[in-house]
Amino acid sequence: MDPTPDSTPPLVNDPENPAVRRYIRKPIAAKVTGKAEAGFGHLFFDSQDLSIGGAFLRADLLLEVGEELSLELHLPGWRGLDAKARVAWVRRSEGSGGMGIEFVDLPERDRDLLARFLEAA
Repeated sequence: MDPTPDSTPPLVNDPENPAVRRYIRKPIAAKVTGKAEAGFGHLFFDSQDLSIGGAFLRADLLLEVGEELSLELHLPGWRGLDAKARVAWVRRSEGSGGMGIEFVDLPERDRDLLARFLEAA
């Protein structure tokens, strides 16, 4: 897949400033299930926004920056996607806490499907 104009890497990595994100995020509420690589049991999240490069997951239980997880994204009206992700940053805030995650391994088939889903959203 050819890079799109919005896939240019940012000059600065600032999660609070969307002007420097590598990928455009869209406000998508998707169910996300996962498992931390270092833990046991399943985790359940709701996405607040989603891009081809990652997502913001609302959560009360926060992982540490750098932790890796295996995720399944349940896109509304589409099939699920499997991805490996890394916690890029954490927001510790009562009622609006969560984690910015970066996809580190998204199979090409799932990446293409996610790109089509985001384009249609």
